[in-house]
Amino acid sequence: MLHDPVARCEERVASLAAASLARARDEADLAELLGGVWAIVEEELASGRPAGSPAPACGPGCAACCTVNVGTLTIEGAVAAALLRRDVPAGELSALAARLRAFHDRVRWLEDRERISGRIACPFADAAGRCAIHAARPLACRSISSLDPAECRRALGELAEDEPGLVAMDTLQKALHDTARETLSRALAARGLDARQRDVSGMTATFLGGPAAVAGFLAGSRIPLE
Repeated sequence: MLHDPVARCEERVASLAAASLARARDEADLAELLGGVWAIVEEELASGRPAGSPAPACGPGCAACCTVNVGTLTIEGAVAAALLRRDVPAGELSALAARLRAFHDRVRWLEDRERISGRIACPFADAAGRCAIHAARPLACRSISSLDPAECRRALGELAEDEPGLVAMDTLQKALHDTARETLSRALAARGLDARQRDVSGMTATFLGGPAAVAGFLAGSRIPLE
C-alpha cells in the first residue's frame, strides 16, 4: 500500500490511463478519462494536505498567471475543444480555430518572461479574468496554487525582469497535477499516441474541427503542431 500521495497518484493515474486508452474511441471516452484523473488528484490532495493548511487563493476573476505558457496534452485539447463546440455557435468555430492557431504560432517559441513582459494573455481569458474553458482547463492550469494573489502578481513581475519570480504555493497540489500530467504523457506514448505538449491555444484549435480529428489522433496520427 502506497502512503505517499504523489506516488499513489502516479500509480492510480497510470492504471486508469492504460485501461481507458485501450478502449477509447471518441472524445467522450477521453473526457471520461480526464474526469477520472481530476478525481484522483483531488482525492489524493484531500488525503495528503495537512489539516489547517491554507487553501490556494486562486479563484474566479484572478487571471494574473494567465500570461504564462500552458503545456497541454492532446487529450486535454480534445476535451477543451468539445466544451467549446457546445458553447460557441457552429458558425463561429472556424474563425475561433484560426485565431487560436495564430496565437499559438505567436507564442510557440516565447519564454514565460517574454509573455509576461509583453502582457500576452491566454486567449481563453476574458477581460474580467474568467476562463472560457475553465471546466476543462489543463492540468498545468490546475497545478497553479498561489497562496497570496498579491505575492503572485509581484513574483510574475520579477519573472518578467529575469528575477526568480518565486511565490508561496500549495506544493502538494502542484506536485500531484504535474505528476498526473507526466504520467498521462507516458501512457499516451506507450499506446503509440501523440504525447507531445503544446500551448493550450494550438492544442485546442487542433480539435475544434470535430470528431474526425479525435479519430485520427486515436488512430495514431500526429497532431499538426510543430
